[in-house]
Amino acid sequence: MFGYVTIYRKGLADDALDRYQAYYCGLCQALGRRYGRTGQLALSYDMAFVSILLTALYDTPTAFQDGRCVPHPLKKRPRADNPFLDYAADMTAALAYYNLLDDWQDDHRRSSLAQAQRLEGYLPALRERWPRQMDKMAAMLDRLNTLEGSGSHDLDALCNTFGALLGEVFACRDDLWAPALRGMGQGLGAFIYLMDAYDDLDKDAKKGRFNALRQLADELPPAAYEQRCHELLTLQMGRCAQQFEMLPILKDTPEGKLLYNTIYSGVWSKYALVRKHREARRHD
Repeated sequence: MFGYVTIYRKGLADDALDRYQAYYCGLCQALGRRYGRTGQLALSYDMAFVSILLTALYDTPTAFQDGRCVPHPLKKRPRADNPFLDYAADMTAALAYYNLLDDWQDDHRRSSLAQAQRLEGYLPALRERWPRQMDKMAAMLDRLNTLEGSGSHDLDALCNTFGALLGEVFACRDDLWAPALRGMGQGLGAFIYLMDAYDDLDKDAKKGRFNALRQLADELPPAAYEQRCHELLTLQMGRCAQQFEMLPILKDTPEGKLLYNTIYSGVWSKYALVRKHREARRHD
């Protein structure tokens, strides 16, 4: 379900791209330290975004260095390291565990079950470190499974449920900024949920899986369906951007450039790519 919250590369200078790479590689390194190779397989742009957001908001000292790794052994790559990358790694591992279990239940993939079992041993420590986030995650995923299992096409309920989950991940501390962070996560989480349904509509139909947009696609002609999906996605990103603008993050800082680029350009470049692929499949 993750992977839609990324940057628009053509809109960034080389130094900004290097800074983004540093956070992405830094998250991969944090996952490897804390959860091994299984954790690294769950690396996502979305949680890299969370680490950049929290670093920028709390002005956290960050160490930057270059290093090689197994996927990139020849050329050194920049890496960032700070406590929010560790936090993003923890949330990545927790979300990956539940996602792997979902894959096992849906498709009975033994590889997914094996990876979930490798992460399961970390759950007690995660619940001890982050009880609020872990409780909310479990509760909202249970609610989402209930809604999807019943065949609900209540888009507000479905989107708000996943949004509430991500909102709690964004609000890493109970402080002054928690309401805006939670609101940001709620809007972005709803956007991600809709994007996943939009992207997987045809694949879910072939496999007989639930898809939140199935009813809408059946009721509307293709052009109207595309327009409605765009409207729904715009609404959710508008919610996210409105809350983001309440945070004291300067647009011209290195992290600020990445955040503004992602929210106002990156997610839409990803949407345009998904839409292009959908239209190509439709005309095949």
